[in-house]
Amino acid sequence: MDLQTSIDLSTSIQYQDYFFVSLVVFWAYDCFLTLDREISSIHSPPWKAGSILYVMTRYMPAFVLCIHLCMNYLPNENIVTCKLLHSIWFLAAALCIAGAEGIFVLRTYALWGNKKFILGIMLSTVLCLAILDVIITMTISKRLELQLSDIGGGCYSLSRDTMSAYPWTLLVAFELEIMALTMIRVYWAYRERGCLLLEILVQHNIFYFGTGIALSVVNIVVIESLSYTSSNMFGSFQIVMHTILVTRMHLQFCSTNQVHESSESGTTPFSRLTHVELQTCSHSNV
Repeated sequence: MDLQTSIDLSTSIQYQDYFFVSLVVFWAYDCFLTLDREISSIHSPPWKAGSILYVMTRYMPAFVLCIHLCMNYLPNENIVTCKLLHSIWFLAAALCIAGAEGIFVLRTYALWGNKKFILGIMLSTVLCLAILDVIITMTISKRLELQLSDIGGGCYSLSRDTMSAYPWTLLVAFELEIMALTMIRVYWAYRERGCLLLEILVQHNIFYFGTGIALSVVNIVVIESLSYTSSNMFGSFQIVMHTILVTRMHLQFCSTNQVHESSESGTTPFSRLTHVELQTCSHSNV
C-alpha cells in the first residue's frame, strides 16, 4: 500500500471514530431520557420474555459500537485479531436484531390471539432465515480480508463484497412477512371493534417495519457502492436506530397499557385486544 492510500485510509478510520462516538453519545442520551420509565415498566419483577428481549435490544448496541471502536483503535494483533473482533461484532449485531424483531414477533403473535399456527409460521421462517444467515455470514467471514492500517492501527478492508447485502435482504423478507400478517389480522379485528391499543400496535408495526425496510434498502445500496469498511459503518447505524425505535415504542405501549388498566378495573388492554401475554406490563406468563 502506498503512502497516500495509507493516509486516506487513516483519515477515513478517524471519521468513523467520530461517527461511532456520536452514535454512542446519542444512544446514551436516549437511555437517560427513558431511564425512569424503564425502571418502572421493565425492570420490575417478575421478568418475562418481553423483559429479556427488551434488555437485550436496549443495551446490546453499546457493545456493538464499542467493538467497532476497538476495531478502529486496534494497534496490533498480538492478543486479538481483526477477524476475531469482526466475528464478535457479527454476533452482537445479530443479538440486537433478534431482540428487536423478537418483540414484534410476540406482538404479532398476540394480535392473532396467541394462535399457535401463526407462531409456528413465524418461528419456521426465523429458523430458515437464521440458518441461511449463518451460512452467508460464515462465507463472508472466510472471504473477507481484514488488515491493520500502517498509520495509527485500526482494522480495514478495501474489498467490496456484494454478498454482504444478503443478510439485510433476508431481514427485509422477514419484516415483509410480519407486516403482512399484521395487516391481515388488523383488517379482521378492526371491523369487529375499534381499539386504541390496536391502533397503536398497527402504527408501531407499520412505522417500525417501514423504517426498517427503508434503512435495509439504503444499506444494501451502500454495500453495493462502497467498500466493506465504509458500508459496515452504516450497518451499525441501522442497528442502533432499529433498537431505539423498538424500545421507545415498547415503552409507549406499556404507558398506554397502564392508563387503560387504571381506567378499566378487572380487565387489561391485552385481554380486551387478543389476550396478549407478551409485554412485561402484563401480569400473565409468556
